[in-house]
Amino acid sequence: MVLCIVKTSKLKPVFLLSFAGLLSSCAQTPAPSGLEVSPIERPQVVAPAKPDTTGPKVTARTDSAESLLQQAASESGEHQQRLLLRASRQALAEQNAELALAISDSLQLSETTAIRSANQLPLLQAYLAHNELSLAERLVQNTNPAQLPLADRPAFLWASASLYQQVGRSYAAARALLHLDQLLADSRQTETNYPELQAQLWQQLSNLDNTELNNLKVGASQRSLGWLNLLELVRNYLGAPQQLQFALADWQQRYPQLPSLRELPANLQQQLALEPYQPRKIAVLLPFSGQFSQPARAIQYGLLAAAAQNQTSERQLLFFDSQQPMAALQQQLATAGVDFVIGPLLRDQVDAISQLQDWRYPTLFLNSRDSSRQPQADRFYFALNMEDEATQMAQLFARKNYQRPVVISARNAISQRMLQQFSRQWQQLGFAAPENYEFTARDELEALVTRLLETDASRERIRQISGLISGKVESEPHSRRDIDAIYLIADPVQTRMFKPFLDVSVSQHGPRLPIYASSRSYTVGGDANDLRDLNGLTFTETPWLLGEQHILTVREQYLQLFPEQDESLQRLFAMGFDAYQLVGSLKQQQQLPSLSFPGFTGRLSVLSDGSISRQLSWASYQSNRLVAVQEP
Repeated sequence: MVLCIVKTSKLKPVFLLSFAGLLSSCAQTPAPSGLEVSPIERPQVVAPAKPDTTGPKVTARTDSAESLLQQAASESGEHQQRLLLRASRQALAEQNAELALAISDSLQLSETTAIRSANQLPLLQAYLAHNELSLAERLVQNTNPAQLPLADRPAFLWASASLYQQVGRSYAAARALLHLDQLLADSRQTETNYPELQAQLWQQLSNLDNTELNNLKVGASQRSLGWLNLLELVRNYLGAPQQLQFALADWQQRYPQLPSLRELPANLQQQLALEPYQPRKIAVLLPFSGQFSQPARAIQYGLLAAAAQNQTSERQLLFFDSQQPMAALQQQLATAGVDFVIGPLLRDQVDAISQLQDWRYPTLFLNSRDSSRQPQADRFYFALNMEDEATQMAQLFARKNYQRPVVISARNAISQRMLQQFSRQWQQLGFAAPENYEFTARDELEALVTRLLETDASRERIRQISGLISGKVESEPHSRRDIDAIYLIADPVQTRMFKPFLDVSVSQHGPRLPIYASSRSYTVGGDANDLRDLNGLTFTETPWLLGEQHILTVREQYLQLFPEQDESLQRLFAMGFDAYQLVGSLKQQQQLPSLSFPGFTGRLSVLSDGSISRQLSWASYQSNRLVAVQEP
C-alpha cells in the first residue's frame, strides 16, 4: 500500500515531494495545486518500488513524522502500514494535523483488520483537529470501542466525548465519559492522563433530563449507577442542605469504589458549598382581580400542586393581589414577615418593583428581564418566552449543518418576534440572514408555497419546451433544491393547512425537505386526518403538554380536576409548578449554568443575569402518531 496524500473539504493540498519514492506512485494521477477533493474520494493505490528487504528501520530516538514517512517509502505491505500508523500518531504529537489526516485517511483502505482498527484513534483525532465534526461523528457511531486496541480505547472515548460536547449532545457525551470512567477503574489505571474526567462527566450529567438519566441506568455498571444516583440526590435535595448531607453520607457507604465526598469534582463541591435560599414564607404576587385573574389562578394552582408534592418542606405560600398600590403591597409583605417573593406577572408591576431602592426580598419575577437595566443580585426572571424556542431551533439547524433554511411565519406580533429572534441567533452563529416569507390568510398559502419552491417557474419551462416540440412533453415540475429546511411559525390550524400544500408541491424525485415548527403549531389531541396531514413535522413543546414520563402522575391528577382546561392555561399551571421547584436551586444554577433543572416547562438553567433559560422537548409526527424524540 502506498500513501497518497488526500485532501478533505477543509484542507489545502499537501505535497510531500521531498520524500523520495514515497509519493512517486501518486505522480501518475496528480491533483492540480489548489484543487479541493471531496472527503469521500480515495486516491488510487499503487505499489511502490522496494529498494531493499531489510524491514523497518529501528532507532533509539523518537523519530519525527517525516523520518517515519521516509522509512515507509522503503517498505511495503504491513511493515509499511505500521510505519505509516506511527507517522500519523507522531504528526498529531507534532501538531501537524494535515499530515496526520492525510495518512489516516489513506490507511482506511488497508486490507488488514488490525491496521484499520489501530487507525481509528488517529483518524478521529485528526478529524477533530480540523473541525470535521460530521465525519468525526460518523466515525464514532460506526466504531465499537471494544474492537479497538486496548491501549487506544481510553483516548478514543475521551475524543468521542469531546466531539459530542462540541455539538451539544450531553447524553452521548455522558455515556462516553461513563464508559471511560469504568474502563479506567477496571484496568486499575489512575486518571493521571485525564485529570478533567470527573469534572467533565459531572458537567455533562448535569445537563441531562430525567428521561435521559433513566435511559443511562439501563444496563449500567455499579460504578456508573453510583454517578447517576449522585446526580439524583443533588437534584432532589439541592434546596435542603441538611437532608442532602445525610443522603450523601448514605451514598458514600453504598458506593465506596467512587471518590470520597472530599474528592468529588470541584464544580460539584462548589454546588454543595453554596447556601441555597431556604425561605419559610413565600409571598406570591399575582393579578387575582381584573382581566388577568384566570391566568393568575392557573399559576396559583401550579404553585399549590408543587407545594403539595413537597409536604416535608416548611415553606408557607402567602398569596397577594398585585393589582393594588405598591406602597400598600409592601406594607402587607412586611407585616406578614415574608422572606422570598414569586411574581409579579405583569410587565408594568415588574418594572415598578425593579425601580424600588428598598426592595429587600429575593425575588423570582414571572416575566422577562428588561435588558436596558443592569442585573441585580437576588433577582431572577422566569417567563415562557417564545423567543427561547426560536433560539433553540437556530442552534439545532447549526448542529445539523443546514446552510439555507427558510422561515415561514404568520403575520402577527408573536410570530414576528420569533422570526426576528431566529434570524438574529442564526446570524450570530455565523450564517447569512435566512430567507423568510409571511402570510395572513389561508388563500395566501398555496401561492406562497409555489413562490417559495419555484414550481411555477418549472411549469413555465415545461410549457415553453412543449411549444418547441410537437406533441405533449411528459414531465413533472421540479421544486428548488437549495433549501435545507423550513421553520414554520404558525398556529395549529395554519400548520394543518400549510403542510399538505408543501407535501404536494415538493418534487417526489428530490430529497425530503425537513419541516420544523414551534409549540404554537401543537395542540393536544387531533383526529386521524390531522395526524396524517402532519406526518414528518418536528416541533418544540413543553414536557408538560407532551406528557413525558417524569410528569405523568401530576398530569393525570391535573386532567381529572381540569379536563377541559385551555392549553395556554395548562402552560401557566406548569410554569407555577416549576417556579416553586426552582426556589431552592436558583443560587446554585446561577453560579453553574451547566446545572439544568428538568422542569414541566422545559429544561431550565439560570443565566448569569438571573434570566431562566428554557430548552423545550422535541416531538415529531411519524406514521400517523406523535412520538417524542431526543433530538431530530
